[in-house]
Amino acid sequence: MGLKVKLGMAALLFVLVFVSPVRAASATVGDISKELICQCGCAMVLANCSHAECASREAMIALIEQNLAQGRTEEQIIQLFIAQYGEQVLAAPPKRGFNLTAWVSPFVAILGGGGLVYIALRNWVRRGQRSQTDTMAEEGDEEYQRRLKKELEEFTERGFR
Repeated sequence: MGLKVKLGMAALLFVLVFVSPVRAASATVGDISKELICQCGCAMVLANCSHAECASREAMIALIEQNLAQGRTEEQIIQLFIAQYGEQVLAAPPKRGFNLTAWVSPFVAILGGGGLVYIALRNWVRRGQRSQTDTMAEEGDEEYQRRLKKELEEFTERGFR
Protein backbone atom coordinates (compact mmCIF):
# COMPACT_ATOMS: atom_id res chain seq x y z
CA MET A 1 0.00 0.00 0.00
CA GLY A 2 1.12 3.46 -0.72
CA LEU A 3 1.62 6.21 1.78
CA LYS A 4 -1.30 8.20 0.36
CA VAL A 5 -3.67 5.25 0.81
CA LYS A 6 -2.55 4.71 4.40
CA LEU A 7 -2.93 8.40 5.22
CA GLY A 8 -6.35 8.43 3.55
CA MET A 9 -7.51 5.41 5.56
CA ALA A 10 -6.18 6.91 8.79
CA ALA A 11 -7.98 10.20 8.06
CA LEU A 12 -11.22 8.34 7.24
CA LEU A 13 -10.94 6.29 10.45
CA PHE A 14 -10.25 9.47 12.44
CA VAL A 15 -13.33 11.19 10.99
CA LEU A 16 -15.56 8.15 11.55
CA VAL A 17 -14.53 7.87 15.18
CA PHE A 18 -15.49 11.47 15.95
CA VAL A 19 -18.57 11.67 13.72
CA SER A 20 -20.21 8.38 14.68
CA PRO A 21 -22.83 8.71 17.42
CA VAL A 22 -21.73 7.73 20.87
CA ARG A 23 -23.75 4.86 22.24
CA ALA A 24 -24.88 5.30 25.81
CA ALA A 25 -24.21 2.36 28.06
CA SER A 26 -27.48 0.50 28.15
CA ALA A 27 -28.72 -1.01 31.37
CA THR A 28 -28.29 -4.72 31.92
CA VAL A 29 -30.20 -7.19 34.02
CA GLY A 30 -27.31 -7.22 36.49
CA ASP A 31 -27.35 -3.42 36.85
CA ILE A 32 -31.07 -3.31 37.55
CA SER A 33 -31.08 -6.36 39.82
CA LYS A 34 -28.52 -4.61 42.07
CA GLU A 35 -31.05 -1.83 42.66
CA LEU A 36 -33.91 -4.11 43.78
CA ILE A 37 -34.64 -6.36 46.78
CA CYS A 38 -35.81 -9.91 46.14
CA GLN A 39 -39.43 -10.30 47.22
CA CYS A 40 -39.16 -13.90 48.45
CA GLY A 41 -38.66 -12.68 52.01
CA CYS A 42 -34.89 -13.13 52.22
CA ALA A 43 -34.34 -9.32 52.26
CA MET A 44 -31.33 -9.67 49.97
CA VAL A 45 -30.51 -7.66 46.87
CA LEU A 46 -32.02 -9.42 43.85
CA ALA A 47 -28.61 -9.99 42.27
CA ASN A 48 -27.39 -11.72 45.46
CA CYS A 49 -30.44 -13.81 46.39
CA SER A 50 -28.91 -17.10 47.53
CA HIS A 51 -31.94 -19.37 47.36
CA ALA A 52 -31.34 -22.19 44.91
CA GLU A 53 -34.83 -22.28 43.41
CA CYS A 54 -36.16 -18.80 44.24
CA ALA A 55 -39.32 -18.37 42.19
CA SER A 56 -39.56 -14.70 43.11
CA ARG A 57 -36.03 -13.98 41.88
CA GLU A 58 -36.64 -15.85 38.62
CA ALA A 59 -39.91 -13.97 38.00
CA MET A 60 -38.36 -10.58 38.73
CA ILE A 61 -35.35 -11.24 36.48
CA ALA A 62 -37.63 -12.47 33.70
CA LEU A 63 -39.68 -9.25 34.03
CA ILE A 64 -36.50 -7.16 33.83
CA GLU A 65 -35.34 -9.05 30.73
CA GLN A 66 -38.75 -8.64 29.10
CA ASN A 67 -38.82 -4.89 29.74
CA LEU A 68 -35.25 -4.44 28.50
CA ALA A 69 -36.20 -6.30 25.32
CA GLN A 70 -39.10 -3.87 24.88
CA GLY A 71 -36.62 -0.98 25.05
CA ARG A 72 -37.50 0.44 28.45
CA THR A 73 -34.86 2.32 30.41
CA GLU A 74 -33.51 1.34 33.82
CA GLU A 75 -35.52 4.10 35.52
CA GLN A 76 -38.75 2.99 33.81
CA ILE A 77 -38.21 -0.62 34.88
CA ILE A 78 -37.47 0.40 38.47
CA GLN A 79 -40.62 2.54 38.52
CA LEU A 80 -42.57 -0.47 37.26
CA PHE A 81 -41.32 -2.52 40.22
CA ILE A 82 -42.12 0.32 42.64
CA ALA A 83 -45.66 0.45 41.26
CA GLN A 84 -46.00 -3.31 41.68
CA TYR A 85 -44.29 -3.89 45.07
CA GLY A 86 -43.99 -0.44 46.65
CA GLU A 87 -40.84 1.40 47.73
CA GLN A 88 -39.70 -1.54 49.88
CA VAL A 89 -38.51 -3.19 46.64
CA LEU A 90 -35.68 -0.63 46.40
CA ALA A 91 -32.27 -1.64 47.75
CA ALA A 92 -31.70 1.96 48.95
CA PRO A 93 -34.42 4.40 50.02
CA PRO A 94 -34.97 7.34 47.67
CA LYS A 95 -33.31 10.57 48.78
CA ARG A 96 -36.49 12.60 49.20
CA GLY A 97 -39.22 13.23 51.74
CA PHE A 98 -39.04 11.34 55.01
CA ASN A 99 -36.44 8.95 53.56
CA LEU A 100 -34.06 11.89 53.34
CA THR A 101 -33.93 11.70 57.13
CA ALA A 102 -32.58 8.16 56.84
CA TRP A 103 -29.75 9.48 54.66
CA VAL A 104 -28.94 12.61 56.67
CA SER A 105 -29.47 11.60 60.31
CA PRO A 106 -26.40 9.31 60.65
CA PHE A 107 -24.10 12.12 59.50
CA VAL A 108 -25.81 14.63 61.78
CA ALA A 109 -25.50 12.21 64.71
CA ILE A 110 -21.79 11.64 64.02
CA LEU A 111 -21.10 15.38 63.75
CA GLY A 112 -23.15 16.13 66.86
CA GLY A 113 -21.43 13.38 68.85
CA GLY A 114 -18.03 14.61 67.67
CA GLY A 115 -18.94 18.14 68.77
CA LEU A 116 -20.01 16.91 72.22
CA VAL A 117 -16.79 14.92 72.62
CA TYR A 118 -14.76 17.99 71.59
CA ILE A 119 -16.55 20.22 74.12
CA ALA A 120 -16.23 17.63 76.90
CA LEU A 121 -12.51 17.14 76.24
CA ARG A 122 -11.88 20.89 76.08
CA ASN A 123 -13.64 21.42 79.44
CA TRP A 124 -11.82 18.46 80.97
CA VAL A 125 -8.42 19.80 79.87
CA ARG A 126 -9.25 23.30 81.13
CA ARG A 127 -10.38 21.92 84.48
CA GLY A 128 -7.10 19.98 84.77
CA GLN A 129 -5.08 23.09 83.94
CA ARG A 130 -6.99 25.16 86.51
CA SER A 131 -6.46 22.62 89.29
CA GLN A 132 -2.78 22.39 88.41
CA THR A 133 -2.31 26.19 88.64
CA ASP A 134 -4.34 26.25 91.88
CA THR A 135 -2.06 23.59 93.36
CA MET A 136 1.01 25.50 92.21
CA ALA A 137 -0.37 28.71 93.72
CA GLU A 138 -0.99 27.01 97.04
CA GLU A 139 2.55 25.61 97.06
CA GLY A 140 3.87 29.07 96.18
CA ASP A 141 1.81 30.59 99.01
CA GLU A 142 3.30 28.17 101.55
CA GLU A 143 6.79 28.96 100.36
CA TYR A 144 6.05 32.68 100.52
CA GLN A 145 4.62 32.35 104.05
CA ARG A 146 7.73 30.45 105.23
CA ARG A 147 10.09 33.01 103.70
CA LEU A 148 8.10 35.84 105.22
CA LYS A 149 8.27 34.31 108.71
CA LYS A 150 11.99 33.73 108.35
CA GLU A 151 12.66 37.30 107.22
CA LEU A 152 10.49 38.73 110.02
CA GLU A 153 12.37 36.68 112.59
CA GLU A 154 15.67 37.86 111.17
CA PHE A 155 14.42 41.44 111.19
CA THR A 156 13.32 41.33 114.80
CA GLU A 157 16.59 39.73 115.87
CA ARG A 158 18.86 42.15 114.04
CA GLY A 159 16.69 45.16 113.94
CA PHE A 160 16.54 47.83 111.30
CA ARG A 161 19.90 48.71 109.74
